[in-house]
Amino acid sequence: MNRGTPVDRYYINKFLEEYKNDIHGRCLEVRDSRYGQQYASRIEKLDILDIDTSNQEANLYGDLRKLDKIPDNVYDCIILTQVLQYIDDISSALKECYRVLKPGGVLLLTVPAMSRLDPKAPEYWRFTADGLASLLDPIFAKEKTHIKVYGNVLTGLGFWVGQATEEFSAKELDYQDPMFPALITARVIK
Repeated sequence: MNRGTPVDRYYINKFLEEYKNDIHGRCLEVRDSRYGQQYASRIEKLDILDIDTSNQEANLYGDLRKLDKIPDNVYDCIILTQVLQYIDDISSALKECYRVLKPGGVLLLTVPAMSRLDPKAPEYWRFTADGLASLLDPIFAKEKTHIKVYGNVLTGLGFWVGQATEEFSAKELDYQDPMFPALITARVIK
């Protein structure tokens, strides 16, 4: 962050911009409103969920694996960026996302294929496109799931050693090599 925009954030922004029309109505984001605020004009209500009760930006406190304070079919969109690697029981978290999404609601999800480990919190997973599909398929309809990878060997290695987006050309950043992803995304419709 102190050198510029992290490479994964560049790809997350590209992904969310591609699907910005899905970000509307009542939305849920985890930990902070970093991405929801970018699309605030289309959002009627943005809820911020965190398990950490000291997070003053959150208005909902709970565990994504068991959202018992949230009724079924509430959200038009869930923005879930770089969260699942911190959750030991991903299946439960995805089932809860499905449950709280309205019919036709959209889950916009990003996960790391590669990145350094977080020194502040335990991480459990790194993902592949096939692995993410295998987690989503039992819960969401396969035909309503679109998975896309971002990155290539150059930007992935750069990201891993701490280079910033500003140190790459647009051509280098926008070349996508499915064999060397840095980030995996999914747009999933309930």
